[in-house]
Order: sequence, then structure tokens, then C-alpha cells
Amino acid sequence: MQKQKYVYTLGKPLRVLTVCGVGQGSSLIMKMFVEDVLKELGVPSRVESVEILTAKAGGADMVVCSILHEPELRGAAPVVIGLKSLVDKKEMREKILRALLEKGWIKIT
Repeated sequence: MQKQKYVYTLGKPLRVLTVCGVGQGSSLIMKMFVEDVLKELGVPSRVESVEILTAKAGGADMVVCSILHEPELRGAAPVVIGLKSLVDKKEMREKILRALLEKGWIKIT
């Protein structure tokens, strides 16, 4: 089975914030996984791990957080992704890919 290829269309590196309550523990782990997923998809990005207050200040294209923080972060970015498991790369990939396709920021070639 041939792997699908994607073309990134946003025109600038995707700014992503990985968010946890304090910005040092789970957000750092999510940051590493999100960077891997975006690299696999061919999406240039700048990923930062932050705490909730910084994420709420805005400026990001995408916020990735626990489903516990998702309601509080809605509106902080055009895309807010809540994860059931902060270390499940498959869930992360599926949700990030779906969001990028829905926004039209990547296209299938």
C-alpha cells in the first residue's frame, strides 16, 4: 500500500502550541510527538510547549492539549485539538491530519 503524500498550503510555518497546566511536563512530551507528526506530513512548523495562560494569549495556528483543557482553550487558535492520550502518536496524527485537511492547510497529492 502506497503512503499518501501531502502538500502544505498555509504559506508560512505552522505555529503550534502544546499546552498543559504548567507548561513543563506533558506539554514537552506532546511537543516532541507533534514535531514528529508534522515532519512526517511535510509541514514546516514551529512548536512550543506552554502553559494555559500563554496559550490563551493567542497567536498560534494550532493548540494541542488534553481533552481536559480543550474547552478552556477553544478560541485560542483557529484549531484546538484535545487528546485523550498525550502520548498516543496515532491519535495525535489522526486529529492533526483531519484538522489540517479541514482547514485546507494541506492537500492530498
